[in-house]
Amino acid sequence: MTTEELEEAIERLIEEANVQTAEAKADYERNVLDAKYGAVERRTCRGCALEQELEELREAYDALILRIQKDLDESIAALQAEEGAGTGGEGGEDAPYNVDYTLSMRERYIEVKEYYLGYDDLSEALADLKQDTVAPDYLGTYYTYLVQLLEMVQV
Repeated sequence: MTTEELEEAIERLIEEANVQTAEAKADYERNVLDAKYGAVERRTCRGCALEQELEELREAYDALILRIQKDLDESIAALQAEEGAGTGGEGGEDAPYNVDYTLSMRERYIEVKEYYLGYDDLSEALADLKQDTVAPDYLGTYYTYLVQLLEMVQV
């Protein structure tokens, strides 16, 4: 599998996860409205039963979103492992932070984010991140989020 094919496969996984997330959000919002309308019909809008039902709906929604994210992270990790420890390979030795392709994408993002947010001068951190040749492959789409975060905290 070429790097381009790997990136395309990862993009398809991300798109699929985004669709699942959007569907989950729509279902959650529909269920919340149904619960509220049902409470109005039963004239129990201010009761604890509605609050409990809304809390249960939110917990189920949050759990589903976490599962979608975990599945996405695992799928991407499996693709990269299949590729032979990811696309960064030997480039990990050039990174100033620990490069570990066994971590989930979210864990990688957190580790690299903490490294760059540890700089005293965040504009220097942003410049270094943009010069980092390992981070784009290591973080995948999370790289863009990190660049945006560093750009926002400078303002």
